[in-house]
Amino acid sequence: MEINIPHKVTNNFQSLVFFIDTNEKTRKCYADEIILNFAETKVFESNLFSILGCLIANWEKRKNKVRLLNIQESISNLFYTKKLVRGGTRKFLWKHLIKCQYFGSSDEEVLLEYLETKIFPERPGIILNQQLKMAIQLCVAEVFRNAFVHGVCREVFIAHYFSVYNQKLFVSIVCKGKSIKDTIKDKEYGRNGTSAIEWAVKSETSSKTKQNGMGLFTIRQFIEQNQGKIQILSDNGVWKQVKHRVFSKMTEKAFPGTVVTLEFNLKE
Repeated sequence: MEINIPHKVTNNFQSLVFFIDTNEKTRKCYADEIILNFAETKVFESNLFSILGCLIANWEKRKNKVRLLNIQESISNLFYTKKLVRGGTRKFLWKHLIKCQYFGSSDEEVLLEYLETKIFPERPGIILNQQLKMAIQLCVAEVFRNAFVHGVCREVFIAHYFSVYNQKLFVSIVCKGKSIKDTIKDKEYGRNGTSAIEWAVKSETSSKTKQNGMGLFTIRQFIEQNQGKIQILSDNGVWKQVKHRVFSKMTEKAFPGTVVTLEFNLKE
């Protein structure tokens, strides 16, 4: 099977639909060859490698051979291309996506090291406020914990992207396990992916379900104060908060798990 990667893979609804469709097309592949063709791809915002890495890892678990072909020069710095043999490798191809990281449920200390040393840009003119840095680390760690507590998954993939143009940091956390809809007992809110996410991010819900953590509602409050964005894909629902405004949309097909993207404003 060959999958053509779009011209631009960015933090928008269309890219999420692409990943959902790709998962749907490949969910029955077993001991097959899956080719990811990047011939037309000029832009790939690297926080979305968390979704791609998660998909590749699941394909490899089902004994599929995955290859990355025709990687364009404009995005070649995002891959360990020198270690690829004809676009593939013996195993763990997702490790060739430079900014994609894998964590198990016992890897919280590894996560904290990653958050301390990897995600923040080291560039002239960018001086990070330590309180902001700590708040970002707490937000990502909270989503990480929620994935194992509520998503009942075995692994989490995280990737990040820093936009030099507007000094925004994007962090995406992905788990393939139970979706939010699958974990809630409220029938009214559990009717579809969007209503389930809306239930999960409410103040009273977040405070009831958090376990010695911040909760999604507190993350929402910080994102609003920071003038950032939080976007959640779960099952067939996409929910997004940009500053104080909230948007939601449903997809035709469902994603078997949850993707949380946090966008932080690093400008002083």
